[in-house]
Amino acid sequence: MGEWSKSIGEHGENIVFSFLKFIGWQAAIRGVDVNCIRPIAHQVSSSERSTHGIDYVYTGQSPLEDGVLKHLCISSKFSSQAYPKAPTSTFKSHFTDLAMAMECFKRSPQKKQLNAGYTGICAEVVSGVLFWINDKDAKDHDVVTEVASCRGLDDVNYGTIYVIDNRRASFLYEAISYMRGTYGAKNVKFLYPSTGKNVDLYQRIAAGDVLPSEYLTSGIIPFFINDGGTKKLAVCCDDEFSEAGMRRLVGYLSSVALDFPEQVIIAFPDFNFSLHSRAAAVAKASIANKRFADLVDVVSYRSDFRSIA
Repeated sequence: MGEWSKSIGEHGENIVFSFLKFIGWQAAIRGVDVNCIRPIAHQVSSSERSTHGIDYVYTGQSPLEDGVLKHLCISSKFSSQAYPKAPTSTFKSHFTDLAMAMECFKRSPQKKQLNAGYTGICAEVVSGVLFWINDKDAKDHDVVTEVASCRGLDDVNYGTIYVIDNRRASFLYEAISYMRGTYGAKNVKFLYPSTGKNVDLYQRIAAGDVLPSEYLTSGIIPFFINDGGTKKLAVCCDDEFSEAGMRRLVGYLSSVALDFPEQVIIAFPDFNFSLHSRAAAVAKASIANKRFADLVDVVSYRSDFRSIA
């Protein structure tokens, strides 16, 4: 049983490592052990803790904030079994384990070594990413909603932890795969809109291959596409199609467009031409900027033979 559990854990780590490369988080360090700075507070059972094991650490400069270096401590919690029927206790255990590791990583020599490779940095942020996934439940199983009211998580100074469950991982994978599959991977970039914190012209980049950590749990993922010289803006939305939602997304894309695009693509998981095209047309007609609204096409990012045309 011990060897089987180890094998399952390694399989999960391989999935997470492949996923990190898929979102542009290249060269993540695997298997980082940091010394515990609070051995009693972080103790396991009755034993004082001496170290924390972090599955992966990814470090990179933020494209959304000037001069900010981000360290992402990544935990892989993969199982061959379904999520527990009462998932709060298991979630809290996974969450606090990562939070304690992050607290000690902040004062670790490993972080100092990573910092030394970057210049022009004025601030650094340590955040966590918890991949809590399995291959038993449906790919769109949403366990995050079930544990949203979990209490007692603030005993550790962790800052931000992004939680990726089956549903969230599926959205990211399907959305990015759709854009790359439709327009070619080399033509598709993640859009880095102006945030008010990335205003330095010498550092500013408008799009790139690295998914910002802020997008991990965002309801939308914006893209810039250069399709044979044709500039396109696109966004994939985690929510199902609605007329109001489409209007908001058109407004969002018009506000983040640096150059006037030649096409605007809005992708929902469930858009169906027969059911939704009339509502989409009404939504476009209600947009004040008619020139921009006329560029909008609405699609589904989920594969279906009926979306071939």
